[in-house]
Amino acid sequence: MTHRERLETAWSFREPDRVPIEMGISAHARQHPAAARLLELIGEHADNLAGAPGADWGLAGFPTDYHEETVEDRPGEYRVIRRVHETSAGTFTALTYHPAGDVDYHWRKRFVSTVDDLRRLAESPRPALRWDAAAWRERVEQIGQCALPCVSIFHPLGFLVRNSTLEEVYAWFHDEADLMHRYLQAANAQVLRCVRGMTADGIGPVFSVCAHEMLLPPWMGHRLFDEFVFPYDKSVNDAVHAGGGKVRAHCHGNCMDFLEKLSEMGIDAIEPLEPPPAGDVDLAEAARRVGDRMMLSGNVRSELFWREGPDDVRRQVRQAIRAAAPGGGFSLRTTGGASGTSTIMPEEQLRRALANAEAYLLAALQYGQYPIA
Repeated sequence: MTHRERLETAWSFREPDRVPIEMGISAHARQHPAAARLLELIGEHADNLAGAPGADWGLAGFPTDYHEETVEDRPGEYRVIRRVHETSAGTFTALTYHPAGDVDYHWRKRFVSTVDDLRRLAESPRPALRWDAAAWRERVEQIGQCALPCVSIFHPLGFLVRNSTLEEVYAWFHDEADLMHRYLQAANAQVLRCVRGMTADGIGPVFSVCAHEMLLPPWMGHRLFDEFVFPYDKSVNDAVHAGGGKVRAHCHGNCMDFLEKLSEMGIDAIEPLEPPPAGDVDLAEAARRVGDRMMLSGNVRSELFWREGPDDVRRQVRQAIRAAAPGGGFSLRTTGGASGTSTIMPEEQLRRALANAEAYLLAALQYGQYPIA
């Protein structure tokens, strides 16, 4: 089978030739000499979803003129960058702090930091968004059978919890509920128009959404989820399904108690299904609850690859395959997208992470052949 056929077969809840293996490593890890063999194995065996262009979502659905500038620079220590979006809803600014030698950064100020910012997002006229079907077809042709093309969908509430502070957003659920609903109604209507237009132009069938990990416990319970998430998401997912598509959700954290609700909401696949301590997913129980209608992808703890041994990794791979692979509807995936290599780490730790990433892939090939033994 090709990589794409393998994923499509598994997602159709049938058994492919072997369990699909989702895998990649970070850009800086790819440059390390110890990654050479692993990269060859990934190129030959990894079965991934690959991004394809869809709509230009701008900033929260507003086309934007973006620029940034360094406002403080201490060489060898840190930089502070001001990020600016100029939109028809006004100017939105953020400040990010960048420690020297770190690939990640920290927020000092986020784009949506006041009720007035939220009001502008809720009440400003929203333009019709554009997409380039020709660019999508070109990308799909480029991908070929090497991966399964996937188009991202803007999630209005997911944008808000990432571009404001959780403290502000969760206060707004209670203190500014009407304004929150006006924002969600306006943004969701824009997303619906866009999804229907894209599917009518042949874009799809796989769409992805990245939002729900901060819309679950410990932050959000069922009451707020049922009010602010379920009805809006279901309308978009229904539009995707009406266009012949499927929706995959990226959701870290404590999603175990929400799996049935996510399925009822129209989510067709979910990853990375983190086990404790980062999440609460019992993969065998998840497969029992929703494994006949949601493709499950996970749940090997790559955030611990820097300190675990290959035997630990092989055990996790074997357990995951045993728990969810029989009958299809499963792909093996690490809980971090870069297979434990996303952060800058000391040489010894990076070598260990790379060795464990290789152990993960080889164990998947060993244990993942159908029929599952």
